[in-house]
Amino acid sequence: MRITMKHIAQEAGVSVMTVSNVINGKGGKVSIDKRIEIEKIIKKYNYSPNMNAKALVNASSRLIGLLYYSDGPGYDFSDPFATEVLSGIESIAKKENYFILIHNVNSLEDIQEIQSNWAFSGFIAVGFYQEIYLKMVEAVSVPIVFVDTHLDNEGEALNNSNVYFVKSDDYLQAKKAVDFLYSQGHEKIGFLSYNFDLEIVGVIEQRFNGYKDSLLEKGLSFDKDLIFNDSDFDKLIENLKQFTALFVTADFLAMNFIKYLRNKGLYDVNRLSIISVDDIRYAELNNPPLTTIRLNQVYKGSVAIERIIQIVEKQSDIPKVTIIEGELIERDSVSRHAKG
Repeated sequence: MRITMKHIAQEAGVSVMTVSNVINGKGGKVSIDKRIEIEKIIKKYNYSPNMNAKALVNASSRLIGLLYYSDGPGYDFSDPFATEVLSGIESIAKKENYFILIHNVNSLEDIQEIQSNWAFSGFIAVGFYQEIYLKMVEAVSVPIVFVDTHLDNEGEALNNSNVYFVKSDDYLQAKKAVDFLYSQGHEKIGFLSYNFDLEIVGVIEQRFNGYKDSLLEKGLSFDKDLIFNDSDFDKLIENLKQFTALFVTADFLAMNFIKYLRNKGLYDVNRLSIISVDDIRYAELNNPPLTTIRLNQVYKGSVAIERIIQIVEKQSDIPKVTIIEGELIERDSVSRHAKG
């Protein structure tokens, strides 16, 4: 196993930044006992910093850090959302002679470690919740473009000169999806998402609130028993008679659920209409092709890297928030439901 500063920090019970300061002779604020302990651990593992990285730290950089947030040990890069955002970023970065370093982070320590080894001109942070957003803003001194981050007090964030946002109006797009189902005669509409916590401000929370408010505005009942996550497929099957349509927060999840129903011999588009969000490249190839809200994730990625480059190159009149509009794409996974 390759020993990193993160391993040393964990063994010494300190932050990665503290280890970095000791290694680089900046440990003046570190107690003598703790500095000796850190140095012993470094010697025990025969750890030596990456000299190529140290060279970068002392030089100007055209390096952009692309950080995908996950609350588990790793990010699911098989999800087409991740690759489509990356595709948009890479297309612009290559043309403008910038380099992209991709990293999955799930803690402040991860951010501190990559900063201590590389000199970044800026960061693109994808899918950061409010709590980790606040930690990153505090730890990072270069510009950051947050992709699909929602905050309960965005006005305060906009006062930070290093912080920019590129995102969809996820609340509005969810309402758009439910509005379409209603226009097709559906009044019993379920909700399916990846596991989420409504106390955490974020994409899924925004889509859930859009779904709920759309129902209530139409005088339809909001039934908590029709709220499902990705571990509830069996529960969904047990409750299929309770709804005629399903709003799913991601195409990838919708496609997996349709496949699950097919394997059980239970899928019938005339019995269950499904609409989702993203319009990933495979949505049109699904059986049936998915009705979805197109968020144009490739374009979102290209806008994010354009914003970072504009900031780094000190251009003027850079928008602090860029909203990517969604578009309803009608295909075959939604059928009209006769009321009554």
